[in-house]
Amino acid sequence: MERISSFFSSIWDTILVKHQEGIYNTICLAVLLGLPLLVVITLLFICCHCCWSHLGRGGQQPERNKRKKKKKDEDLWISAQPKLLQMEKRPSLPV
Repeated sequence: MERISSFFSSIWDTILVKHQEGIYNTICLAVLLGLPLLVVITLLFICCHCCWSHLGRGGQQPERNKRKKKKKDEDLWISAQPKLLQMEKRPSLPV
């Protein structure tokens, strides 16, 4: 416990010394100490955004699958036997 308190005490002393040396050092310290906090907040925001958007899409997923299935039926030229499938869909001509 004593080592931890001495560690934070030495950090606080360094911050006070740099602050007394000038405003430029204070600004640099604030930026350097604020960057890890900014990274943590950004990661938290990204994770929450991904989780909430994933939950929101859960209800729309079946509708998307229906659209994809419909497109697969319409895109006959992609299939392995396009002529056979097109022949089935083509109306017969009167002779």
